[in-house]
Amino acid sequence: MGTFDEFLKILERDLLEFAENTWNTYKTEALQDGNAFVHKYKLDLERWTKLLASGDLTRDDFEWLVKGKKDLAELLALKHAGLAKVVLDSFRTDLISTIVSTAFKVFL
Repeated sequence: MGTFDEFLKILERDLLEFAENTWNTYKTEALQDGNAFVHKYKLDLERWTKLLASGDLTRDDFEWLVKGKKDLAELLALKHAGLAKVVLDSFRTDLISTIVSTAFKVFL
């Protein structure tokens, strides 16, 4: 079973890969906004991943909790780059999917 520090390390790598493969034109902004989101909700993610790892949270519950933060992702760098709302919503969805899949990879 992984640790939260291991999760953060792998998530950092997965976010970089996500930014390079999906948002290459806006890679810097995507990384900035992705890392800002993780930093802002780090305590929540730590609490939830511990509960996930111990079996006190189901996969569905964990995913629901993380998705609940989706609309709170500010995406300041991508907004500043002038991206349309529909594109920003797509980024939010992909960001949440990356966080959830990384947690499942590390803790389950």
